[in-house]
Amino acid sequence: MDWRKDIGLSNGHRPPGWPLPHGIIDRFWEEAAHLRAVAETLRGVFRRWGYTEFIPPTFEYAETLNTGAGPLLQEQMYRFFDRDGKMLVLRPDMTIPTARLVGSKLFDQPFPQRFFYSGQVFRYNEPRAGLQREFYQAGVELIGVASVEGDGEILALAVESFHALNLRDFRLVLGQMEFFRGLLDALNLPPKAADELRSALDRKSAPDVQRFITRWGIQGPARQALLRLPYLHGGEDVLLQAREIALNARMEAALDRLHALKRVLDIHGIIPYVTLDLAEVRGMAYYTDITFEGFVPGLGVSLLSGGRYDDLVGKFGPPQPAVGFAIALDRALRAREAQRAPLPRWTPDVVVGGPVTEENLARVDALRHSGHSVAWLYTATSPEEVWAYARRLKIPRAFWYGEDIRTWEEGE
Repeated sequence: MDWRKDIGLSNGHRPPGWPLPHGIIDRFWEEAAHLRAVAETLRGVFRRWGYTEFIPPTFEYAETLNTGAGPLLQEQMYRFFDRDGKMLVLRPDMTIPTARLVGSKLFDQPFPQRFFYSGQVFRYNEPRAGLQREFYQAGVELIGVASVEGDGEILALAVESFHALNLRDFRLVLGQMEFFRGLLDALNLPPKAADELRSALDRKSAPDVQRFITRWGIQGPARQALLRLPYLHGGEDVLLQAREIALNARMEAALDRLHALKRVLDIHGIIPYVTLDLAEVRGMAYYTDITFEGFVPGLGVSLLSGGRYDDLVGKFGPPQPAVGFAIALDRALRAREAQRAPLPRWTPDVVVGGPVTEENLARVDALRHSGHSVAWLYTATSPEEVWAYARRLKIPRAFWYGEDIRTWEEGE
């Protein structure tokens, strides 16, 4: 049912006269039910894996949320002043508040600590690929585990999350920031050049990498490493190819960790869902080791992203290793619709009509207590009006409580 067109809306915006801010939309009826159902599904998965809920504040001091955020994320923050003249920021993600909570308040509690969250985040950027300026995330953070077993748990939980959402043919693309940073150590580039290289790799553009090599006069083994880097994506053989271009101990250590992680992923049985990509250097500035993104066919953008951020908690208190991910629920809705996953019912199960009497109220209460969602159409003066209402909203069952009881069911 294309309910937006049915009531005269397009792309979720109000008609002219009562506009919403750019990048902000109303969510109601089917979309609201779908969003809540997806969030509740993921919350259930996270609880089963031993994660407890964290509800971060919607806004905090700008100084706090700037901590650990890179220039791009800082640029996207919504900022405003309180009455005392202090600058506040709407949360742009959930990871920084989680790190702040653990580092400043829970540092003397037992580790590891596992948290999940679900709610809105806010970024001042152009709406694209299903994300508005206010969008929804659900995710997890595992804090206090430095080993690849922690990485394996998070990646396995990401796979189970996709399964729980009834998404098929998904892939997790796994990168390694330490491998790239080791390469930057070997190249000894100025910051401007490092940013240029990162941008070329972000675009997966081998010609741009070739032009970068020429512009900066890179020769020898470093040149060969850069030429081969855009093609280091695929399965286990990528690790063997990467060994051939490793230029220092930092790059070797990153590959050693990936090899150890592969063993853990084998145990979890999720290797078929994982693709290595050593040219994957996107992600939050606070990532320190593995990074990963989740993709489904036809969407064109990631709907899940995560990674390891071992330095972030230490900016707020005693350091702790950490790894986690977040799912963009808005994109998850689009992916589920594209794959024709089952959608939740947003209308009542039953609609009833007839006079409000003690006897009729008892009938409605009995339906509700048996688990049905029941709406009473007080304005109806005949069974036919109740049946028409039910058909319009695709309510499967209707009752008329008049002098006699009449029943209608979908399909009649």
